Amino acid sequence: MEHKRFGIEIPDTTDKLVYGHEGWLEEYPSHYHAGDPIMAKLKWGHNMEIDGLPRKEDITFRAYAPDGSVGEIQVDESGHEWLDLTADTDQEGFYLLVCTYNNCYAEFEGNKWKRGSRKEHPDAKEVRNYHQNATTCISVGHHHETDLSGIPDLRISLLPLKGPKYYVGEEVRFQLKIDGKPAAKQEALLVHPTENGLEETTVTCDDNGQFTICPKEAGLYDLIARYRHEEKKEGEYEGESLTASHCFKVVEKVAHHAGEHYHEH
Repeated sequence: MEHKRFGIEIPDTTDKLVYGHEGWLEEYPSHYHAGDPIMAKLKWGHNMEIDGLPRKEDITFRAYAPDGSVGEIQVDESGHEWLDLTADTDQEGFYLLVCTYNNCYAEFEGNKWKRGSRKEHPDAKEVRNYHQNATTCISVGHHHETDLSGIPDLRISLLPLKGPKYYVGEEVRFQLKIDGKPAAKQEALLVHPTENGLEETTVTCDDNGQFTICPKEAGLYDLIARYRHEEKKEGEYEGESLTASHCFKVVEKVAHHAGEHYHEH
């Protein structure tokens, strides 16, 4: 299926998630105050390599305010290979944008797949539930470093423990949770676009689900965790493939005789 948008044909590659596609959220470079609308881009592909667009009607979009309240996100086609997301704000702090995809897919002989549960496809080789969360945090207003509380209703989450700024050469910590509980000794992939292509690094969390990352250069990063859960749900699926991606920006901290200032790329 092709999406014809502004004269540009962009393929619908939603179902390629069975081969490893996922979404990620990139923040628009801007400075916001309470009352301003905040914006991000939802992109789709594999390990930050863009490949088409997902069906937006199959995705749930939510914006979590600093006080934990949940707001709506307006989703618009950009005419490019991303969707524009806009959310209203009414307070200062860290807003968390979440995009969730959740569907079953049945696998058949010859590497063929159909969307649907075991009830719908009793003759399939295997049926898995594919559940993905793409997140990013957006800072609103002037506030000091913030401790981030998790979102308890996320099936899988990969979120920073503090924000809003991350600096070259300084540690950033994230926590992976499955069903609200820390996941121990799981791997994730840290993807960083550079002038020479994508740089990919495998990292492993500790017993409390925490990843410690020390970025060596400024720019955009995406941390991606993929987790296979083999517990069955009768009549629905034989296992699950859970994916969480979290995009964040790293800036340089530059010494200055009048103090310190920060340079963003």
